[in-house]
Amino acid sequence: MRARRHPTLLTVLVIAAVLMLAWGGGKLAGRASDTQAAASAPVAAAAPDPGPVAAPALTAGEASGAAAASAAVVGDATQAVDTLDADTPGSEIGVAVEDRTTGQTSVGDDGAKPFYAASVVKLYTVVDILHSVETGQVTLTDTDRTNIQRALSYSDDDAEDALWEKFGGAAGVSRTIALAGLQDSSPPTDPSQWGETLISARDVVSLYDYVLTSMTPASRDMIMDALQNAQDTGADGFDQAFGLITPPRPAGVAAKQGWMWIGDDFYLHSTGVLGPDQRYVVAVLSENEASAGSAAASTLVSTATAGVEKALAG
Repeated sequence: MRARRHPTLLTVLVIAAVLMLAWGGGKLAGRASDTQAAASAPVAAAAPDPGPVAAPALTAGEASGAAAASAAVVGDATQAVDTLDADTPGSEIGVAVEDRTTGQTSVGDDGAKPFYAASVVKLYTVVDILHSVETGQVTLTDTDRTNIQRALSYSDDDAEDALWEKFGGAAGVSRTIALAGLQDSSPPTDPSQWGETLISARDVVSLYDYVLTSMTPASRDMIMDALQNAQDTGADGFDQAFGLITPPRPAGVAAKQGWMWIGDDFYLHSTGVLGPDQRYVVAVLSENEASAGSAAASTLVSTATAGVEKALAG
Protein backbone atom coordinates (compact mmCIF):
# COMPACT_ATOMS: atom_id res chain seq x y z
CA MET A 1 0.00 0.00 0.00
CA ARG A 2 1.34 3.46 -0.94
CA ALA A 3 1.84 6.09 1.82
CA ARG A 4 -0.89 8.77 1.94
CA ARG A 5 0.29 12.40 1.33
CA HIS A 6 -0.96 15.30 3.47
CA PRO A 7 -2.41 18.23 1.40
CA THR A 8 -0.78 21.65 1.58
CA LEU A 9 -2.78 24.78 2.47
CA LEU A 10 -2.65 26.00 -1.15
CA THR A 11 -4.10 22.74 -2.41
CA VAL A 12 -6.96 22.97 0.08
CA LEU A 13 -7.83 26.51 -1.03
CA VAL A 14 -7.83 25.54 -4.72
CA ILE A 15 -10.14 22.59 -4.10
CA ALA A 16 -12.54 24.75 -2.10
CA ALA A 17 -12.74 27.32 -4.89
CA VAL A 18 -13.48 24.65 -7.49
CA LEU A 19 -16.25 23.21 -5.35
CA MET A 20 -17.90 26.61 -4.88
CA LEU A 21 -17.87 27.24 -8.63
CA ALA A 22 -19.32 23.83 -9.33
CA TRP A 23 -22.14 24.37 -6.80
CA GLY A 24 -23.02 27.72 -8.29
CA GLY A 25 -22.94 26.36 -11.84
CA GLY A 26 -25.30 23.61 -10.84
CA LYS A 27 -27.79 26.09 -9.36
CA LEU A 28 -27.61 28.34 -12.46
CA ALA A 29 -28.11 25.43 -14.82
CA GLY A 30 -31.40 24.60 -13.10
CA ARG A 31 -33.48 21.37 -13.10
CA ALA A 32 -33.32 20.78 -16.83
CA SER A 33 -29.57 20.16 -16.73
CA ASP A 34 -30.05 17.81 -13.75
CA THR A 35 -32.52 15.76 -15.78
CA GLN A 36 -30.25 15.79 -18.81
CA ALA A 37 -27.32 14.61 -16.78
CA ALA A 38 -29.35 11.81 -15.24
CA ALA A 39 -30.58 10.67 -18.64
CA SER A 40 -27.13 10.64 -20.18
CA ALA A 41 -25.35 9.01 -17.24
CA PRO A 42 -24.56 5.34 -17.82
CA VAL A 43 -26.81 2.96 -15.87
CA ALA A 44 -24.92 0.64 -13.62
CA ALA A 45 -25.44 -3.03 -14.48
CA ALA A 46 -27.45 -4.98 -11.96
CA ALA A 47 -25.41 -7.34 -9.85
CA PRO A 48 -25.76 -10.92 -11.08
CA ASP A 49 -28.13 -13.15 -9.12
CA PRO A 50 -25.88 -15.32 -6.99
CA GLY A 51 -28.44 -18.12 -7.14
CA PRO A 52 -29.10 -20.59 -4.34
CA VAL A 53 -26.63 -20.59 -1.51
CA ALA A 54 -24.73 -23.84 -1.57
CA ALA A 55 -24.65 -25.95 1.56
CA PRO A 56 -21.30 -26.05 3.29
CA ALA A 57 -19.07 -28.68 1.77
CA LEU A 58 -18.66 -31.83 3.84
CA THR A 59 -15.25 -32.94 4.90
CA ALA A 60 -14.08 -36.29 3.60
CA GLY A 61 -14.85 -37.84 6.98
CA GLU A 62 -18.36 -36.33 7.09
CA ALA A 63 -19.13 -37.47 3.53
CA SER A 64 -17.91 -40.98 4.32
CA GLY A 65 -20.03 -41.09 7.45
CA ALA A 66 -23.15 -39.88 5.59
CA ALA A 67 -22.64 -42.48 2.85
CA ALA A 68 -22.21 -45.26 5.40
CA ALA A 69 -25.35 -44.22 7.28
CA SER A 70 -27.31 -44.01 4.03
CA ALA A 71 -26.07 -47.41 2.88
CA ALA A 72 -27.26 -48.89 6.16
CA VAL A 73 -30.71 -47.31 5.80
CA VAL A 74 -31.36 -48.47 2.23
CA GLY A 75 -29.91 -51.86 3.14
CA ASP A 76 -32.40 -52.15 6.00
CA ALA A 77 -35.18 -51.22 3.57
CA THR A 78 -34.38 -54.00 1.10
CA GLN A 79 -33.72 -56.47 3.91
CA ALA A 80 -37.23 -55.90 5.25
CA VAL A 81 -38.65 -56.92 1.85
CA ASP A 82 -36.31 -59.89 1.46
CA THR A 83 -37.43 -61.18 4.87
CA LEU A 84 -41.09 -60.84 3.84
CA ASP A 85 -40.33 -62.60 0.56
CA ALA A 86 -38.71 -65.53 2.37
CA ASP A 87 -41.73 -65.83 4.67
CA THR A 88 -44.28 -65.80 1.81
CA PRO A 89 -44.43 -69.07 -0.15
CA GLY A 90 -46.06 -68.81 -3.54
CA SER A 91 -44.79 -65.25 -4.20
CA GLU A 92 -41.53 -63.71 -5.30
CA ILE A 93 -40.64 -60.09 -4.56
CA GLY A 94 -37.87 -58.07 -6.15
CA VAL A 95 -36.83 -54.80 -4.50
CA ALA A 96 -34.33 -52.01 -5.00
CA VAL A 97 -34.01 -48.69 -3.17
CA GLU A 98 -31.86 -45.65 -3.94
CA ASP A 99 -31.01 -42.65 -1.78
CA ARG A 100 -30.55 -39.92 -4.39
CA THR A 101 -28.91 -37.57 -1.88
CA THR A 102 -25.94 -39.88 -1.29
CA GLY A 103 -26.15 -42.07 -4.38
CA GLN A 104 -26.36 -45.21 -2.24
CA THR A 105 -28.43 -48.03 -3.76
CA SER A 106 -29.40 -51.37 -2.28
CA VAL A 107 -30.63 -54.25 -4.44
CA GLY A 108 -32.54 -57.07 -2.74
CA ASP A 109 -32.03 -60.78 -3.30
CA ASP A 110 -34.39 -60.75 -6.31
CA GLY A 111 -33.73 -57.11 -7.23
CA ALA A 112 -32.02 -58.07 -10.50
CA LYS A 113 -34.58 -60.77 -11.39
CA PRO A 114 -36.60 -60.02 -14.54
CA PHE A 115 -40.38 -59.80 -14.00
CA TYR A 116 -43.09 -59.15 -16.55
CA ALA A 117 -43.52 -55.39 -16.53
CA ALA A 118 -47.30 -55.18 -16.76
CA SER A 119 -48.16 -51.45 -16.80
CA VAL A 120 -44.78 -50.29 -15.50
CA VAL A 121 -43.68 -50.54 -19.15
CA LYS A 122 -45.74 -47.39 -19.75
CA LEU A 123 -42.94 -45.43 -18.08
CA TYR A 124 -40.44 -46.98 -20.53
CA THR A 125 -42.67 -45.98 -23.44
CA VAL A 126 -43.08 -42.38 -22.29
CA VAL A 127 -39.36 -41.90 -21.61
CA ASP A 128 -38.59 -42.95 -25.18
CA ILE A 129 -41.25 -40.65 -26.65
CA LEU A 130 -40.15 -37.60 -24.67
CA HIS A 131 -36.50 -38.24 -25.50
CA SER A 132 -37.53 -38.09 -29.16
CA VAL A 133 -39.22 -34.76 -28.44
CA GLU A 134 -36.05 -33.48 -26.76
CA THR A 135 -33.95 -34.37 -29.81
CA GLY A 136 -36.40 -32.77 -32.23
CA GLN A 137 -37.50 -36.02 -33.86
CA VAL A 138 -41.10 -35.81 -32.62
CA THR A 139 -43.68 -33.09 -32.02
CA LEU A 140 -46.49 -34.10 -29.70
CA THR A 141 -50.14 -33.48 -30.55
CA ASP A 142 -52.74 -32.68 -27.91
CA THR A 143 -53.94 -36.27 -28.22
CA ASP A 144 -50.42 -37.57 -27.59
CA ARG A 145 -50.14 -35.45 -24.45
CA THR A 146 -53.49 -36.71 -23.20
CA ASN A 147 -52.47 -40.30 -23.86
CA ILE A 148 -49.21 -39.81 -21.95
CA GLN A 149 -51.04 -38.33 -18.98
CA ARG A 150 -53.66 -41.07 -18.94
CA ALA A 151 -51.13 -43.88 -19.43
CA LEU A 152 -49.22 -42.70 -16.35
CA SER A 153 -51.96 -41.37 -14.05
CA TYR A 154 -54.78 -43.81 -14.85
CA SER A 155 -52.64 -46.67 -16.18
CA ASP A 156 -54.93 -46.52 -19.22
CA ASP A 157 -54.29 -49.47 -21.53
CA ASP A 158 -56.02 -47.83 -24.50
CA ALA A 159 -53.73 -44.81 -24.15
CA GLU A 160 -50.68 -47.10 -24.01
CA ASP A 161 -51.91 -49.00 -27.08
CA ALA A 162 -52.09 -45.74 -29.04
CA LEU A 163 -48.62 -44.62 -27.92
CA TRP A 164 -47.13 -48.08 -28.52
CA GLU A 165 -48.46 -48.24 -32.07
CA LYS A 166 -47.56 -44.66 -33.01
CA PHE A 167 -44.10 -44.36 -31.52
CA GLY A 168 -42.35 -47.64 -32.19
CA GLY A 169 -43.55 -50.10 -29.56
CA ALA A 170 -40.93 -52.68 -28.67
CA ALA A 171 -38.20 -50.67 -30.40
CA GLY A 172 -39.00 -47.82 -28.01
CA VAL A 173 -38.36 -50.12 -25.04
CA SER A 174 -34.98 -51.02 -26.52
CA ARG A 175 -34.13 -47.34 -26.94
CA THR A 176 -35.05 -46.61 -23.33
CA ILE A 177 -32.89 -49.52 -22.15
CA ALA A 178 -29.92 -48.04 -24.03
CA LEU A 179 -30.62 -44.47 -22.88
CA ALA A 180 -30.75 -45.32 -19.18
CA GLY A 181 -28.11 -48.06 -19.26
CA LEU A 182 -30.48 -50.73 -17.95
CA GLN A 183 -29.10 -54.18 -17.24
CA ASP A 184 -31.93 -56.68 -16.94
CA SER A 185 -34.77 -55.30 -19.07
CA SER A 186 -35.72 -56.51 -22.54
CA PRO A 187 -38.58 -55.88 -24.98
CA PRO A 188 -41.39 -58.44 -25.27
CA THR A 189 -40.85 -61.50 -27.44
CA ASP A 190 -44.24 -60.79 -29.03
CA PRO A 191 -44.06 -57.08 -30.00
CA SER A 192 -47.85 -56.72 -29.67
CA GLN A 193 -47.78 -57.65 -25.95
CA TRP A 194 -46.26 -54.63 -24.23
CA GLY A 195 -47.06 -55.99 -20.75
CA GLU A 196 -44.64 -58.87 -21.36
CA THR A 197 -41.64 -56.55 -21.45
CA LEU A 198 -39.14 -57.81 -18.88
CA ILE A 199 -37.92 -55.44 -16.15
CA SER A 200 -36.11 -55.69 -12.82
CA ALA A 201 -36.42 -53.65 -9.64
CA ARG A 202 -32.91 -52.26 -10.02
CA ASP A 203 -33.59 -51.26 -13.63
CA VAL A 204 -36.76 -49.43 -12.65
CA VAL A 205 -34.82 -47.49 -9.99
CA SER A 206 -32.21 -46.60 -12.62
CA LEU A 207 -34.95 -45.45 -15.00
CA TYR A 208 -36.45 -43.10 -12.41
CA ASP A 209 -32.97 -41.76 -11.74
CA TYR A 210 -32.58 -41.11 -15.48
CA VAL A 211 -35.89 -39.23 -15.57
CA LEU A 212 -34.95 -37.07 -12.58
CA THR A 213 -31.36 -36.29 -13.56
CA SER A 214 -30.96 -36.59 -17.33
CA MET A 215 -34.21 -35.49 -18.96
CA THR A 216 -35.09 -31.88 -19.67
CA PRO A 217 -37.18 -30.06 -17.05
CA ALA A 218 -40.19 -30.11 -19.39
CA SER A 219 -39.98 -33.89 -19.90
CA ARG A 220 -39.24 -34.57 -16.26
CA ASP A 221 -42.17 -32.45 -15.09
CA MET A 222 -44.59 -34.05 -17.53
CA ILE A 223 -43.72 -37.50 -16.20
CA MET A 224 -43.48 -36.68 -12.50
CA ASP A 225 -46.63 -34.52 -12.45
CA ALA A 226 -48.60 -37.37 -14.01
CA LEU A 227 -47.19 -39.89 -11.51
CA GLN A 228 -47.93 -37.59 -8.58
CA ASN A 229 -51.52 -37.60 -9.80
CA ALA A 230 -51.80 -41.37 -10.01
CA GLN A 231 -55.47 -42.14 -9.43
CA ASP A 232 -56.74 -44.52 -6.77
CA THR A 233 -58.68 -46.40 -9.45
CA GLY A 234 -57.18 -47.31 -12.79
CA ALA A 235 -58.93 -46.83 -16.11
CA ASP A 236 -59.91 -50.52 -16.09
CA GLY A 237 -61.48 -50.22 -12.63
CA PHE A 238 -58.61 -51.92 -10.76
CA ASP A 239 -57.87 -50.51 -7.29
CA GLN A 240 -54.36 -49.16 -7.67
CA ALA A 241 -54.27 -47.54 -4.22
CA PHE A 242 -51.77 -50.10 -2.91
CA GLY A 243 -48.05 -50.13 -2.22
CA LEU A 244 -46.51 -46.67 -2.33
CA ILE A 245 -49.89 -44.97 -2.68
CA THR A 246 -51.74 -46.90 0.00
CA PRO A 247 -54.05 -44.44 1.81
CA PRO A 248 -53.26 -42.18 3.50
CA ARG A 249 -50.95 -41.35 0.62
CA PRO A 250 -47.62 -39.80 1.72
CA ALA A 251 -47.19 -36.18 0.66
CA GLY A 252 -45.30 -35.77 -2.61
CA VAL A 253 -45.15 -39.45 -3.53
CA ALA A 254 -45.13 -40.19 -7.27
CA ALA A 255 -45.84 -43.74 -8.39
CA LYS A 256 -46.32 -46.02 -11.37
CA GLN A 257 -48.25 -49.15 -10.50
CA GLY A 258 -48.62 -52.30 -12.55
CA TRP A 259 -50.85 -55.39 -12.56
CA MET A 260 -51.38 -58.25 -14.97
CA TRP A 261 -52.75 -61.79 -15.00
CA ILE A 262 -50.92 -64.21 -17.28
CA GLY A 263 -51.48 -67.95 -17.10
CA ASP A 264 -51.36 -69.08 -13.48
CA ASP A 265 -49.51 -65.95 -12.33
CA PHE A 266 -50.53 -62.50 -11.20
CA TYR A 267 -47.96 -59.70 -11.39
CA LEU A 268 -48.35 -56.70 -9.11
CA HIS A 269 -45.83 -53.85 -8.88
CA SER A 270 -45.45 -50.56 -7.04
CA THR A 271 -42.65 -48.20 -8.09
CA GLY A 272 -41.89 -44.53 -7.57
CA VAL A 273 -40.26 -41.81 -5.52
CA LEU A 274 -40.94 -40.48 -2.04
CA GLY A 275 -39.46 -38.32 0.68
CA PRO A 276 -38.35 -34.67 0.78
CA ASP A 277 -37.11 -33.48 -2.65
CA GLN A 278 -37.93 -36.93 -4.08
CA ARG A 279 -34.98 -38.30 -2.14
CA TYR A 280 -35.75 -42.02 -2.36
CA VAL A 281 -36.52 -44.17 -5.39
CA VAL A 282 -38.27 -47.46 -4.62
CA ALA A 283 -39.24 -50.39 -6.83
CA VAL A 284 -41.16 -53.39 -5.50
CA LEU A 285 -42.06 -56.02 -8.12
CA SER A 286 -43.99 -59.19 -7.35
CA GLU A 287 -45.06 -62.45 -8.99
CA ASN A 288 -47.88 -64.26 -7.24
CA GLU A 289 -50.10 -67.29 -7.66
CA ALA A 290 -53.18 -66.07 -9.48
CA SER A 291 -55.32 -68.47 -7.48
CA ALA A 292 -54.51 -66.52 -4.28
CA GLY A 293 -56.35 -63.49 -5.67
CA SER A 294 -55.40 -59.89 -6.35
CA ALA A 295 -56.37 -58.71 -2.85
CA ALA A 296 -53.75 -60.95 -1.25
CA ALA A 297 -51.11 -59.65 -3.66
CA SER A 298 -52.09 -56.05 -2.93
CA THR A 299 -51.73 -56.71 0.80
CA LEU A 300 -48.33 -58.32 0.24
CA VAL A 301 -46.96 -55.44 -1.85
CA SER A 302 -48.38 -52.88 0.57
CA THR A 303 -46.70 -54.70 3.47
CA ALA A 304 -43.43 -54.66 1.52
CA THR A 305 -43.55 -50.94 0.79
CA ALA A 306 -44.56 -50.19 4.38
CA GLY A 307 -41.42 -52.01 5.52
CA VAL A 308 -39.35 -49.92 3.12
CA GLU A 309 -40.92 -46.67 4.31
CA LYS A 310 -40.39 -47.59 7.97
CA ALA A 311 -36.71 -48.27 7.36
CA LEU A 312 -36.24 -45.03 5.42
CA ALA A 313 -37.93 -43.04 8.18
CA GLY A 314 -35.42 -44.43 10.67
